[in-house]
This record gives sequence, structure tokens and C-alpha cells, in this order.
Amino acid sequence: MSLYDGKFCYRHQSEYFNAQTWLDYLEDVLMPSFYKRRRRVYLVLDNASYHKKQDVFEWYENNRKKLEVFFLPAYCPELNPVERIWQYVRKNATHNRYFDTKERLCETLFATLGDIQNNPEKIMGRLRPYF
Repeated sequence: MSLYDGKFCYRHQSEYFNAQTWLDYLEDVLMPSFYKRRRRVYLVLDNASYHKKQDVFEWYENNRKKLEVFFLPAYCPELNPVERIWQYVRKNATHNRYFDTKERLCETLFATLGDIQNNPEKIMGRLRPYF
């Protein structure tokens, strides 16, 4: 997500998320969405294990002209702006609601995330503490 304009990207991942799926996400979704020629992407990450695998560090190193990676301190979700999006999604889409199928839950999540992507002003107030 961009703290400046609320733009964010995501990918629905139905199988287990690991280092390889993270690398696929970086290549296929994140970099095409945010990298612009001669403008680096500054990527702030939590300490998920797949962010720190050897092949992932090698990818970071190989792409250092396009990307700079910063790791948050351990156990500090309050510093992670993505948590603010999840908070919004829980409040506006899933809190106190029953979903009879996984598909209904996914439909609701995709609709809410799509709405945020089309209307980033809905979350900009939640991102202000990070400026």
C-alpha cells in the first residue's frame, strides 16, 4: 500500500502462503503495481518467516535498484499500516456477520477490498498516523 494515496494491491491466495508465493506476489503484483522507472519502491515488512528466507533475500538483493526493504520491529502490529486496512475490513465487512460458505466470505472480502481500491479516501484517515 502507498501511504501517500491509499493505493494498494493484493492477491487472493488459496493455498498455503510461503516464500515462493511471496516471490510470485512481488514479481507479478507488487512491483508492476508500484515500481516506476527511476523511482524505488520502499517496502516495509513485518517479520513473517517467508519474508526472510534465503532465496527471498537474494531476490531483494537482485532488485535493490528498484526496491529497498525495511523490517518492522518484532511484535509491533501498531507500526504496520496494513493492519489499519484489516481493521477497516473487519469493521465494515466481516464483524458480527455469519457467512454460510467460504465463497460468500470471499465475495464480501473482494467487494470490500475492491471498494477501498476504487475509493482510497475511505482509508486515508487511518493512514495519517504514519506520515
